[in-house]
Amino acid sequence: MDPLGHASIGLMVKPFAPKIPLWSLLAATQIPDLLFFGFQAAGIEHQAVTQFDLDHGLQYISPPTIVWSHGLGMCIVWSILLAVVAFLFCRDHRTSMILGLVLFSHWGLDSIVYPLMPVFFDNSQTIGLGLLTSVPGLIVSVILEIGLIVGGIAAYWMTRQQTALFAQK
Repeated sequence: MDPLGHASIGLMVKPFAPKIPLWSLLAATQIPDLLFFGFQAAGIEHQAVTQFDLDHGLQYISPPTIVWSHGLGMCIVWSILLAVVAFLFCRDHRTSMILGLVLFSHWGLDSIVYPLMPVFFDNSQTIGLGLLTSVPGLIVSVILEIGLIVGGIAAYWMTRQQTALFAQK
């Protein structure tokens, strides 16, 4: 899923997390991708080599190595680590738990659109629905992402409108 799809989760969660700054929620949704860029720069992870056409969707020529940034096990670790760090700063269990879950949502969304999401470490099982690997799946993926973006913006906007109404009274 692209960054806007992930960011939409931060927007959707904001009404349930009024204490958490929006930038924190949006940043939490992007942590696995930011980690990937760091691991890629260090030579630890590698982007997939793919080709795309409208007949077959996304096809892997060389699979990605994204265990440390996007693996299920490591996303759980990163989520717990973020929750602990957030708790050390804000001393609020709800805030820390929400931030950890928002980070983990990245894995959930990616596992819907990509077929090769690692479970644990190199050469471990991979899972994923792989919507991007077929044209009908690609269409569903685009609709899903647009729906997430519209839903996230709507949820955030409605919350802002309600907050403004209460502030005026």
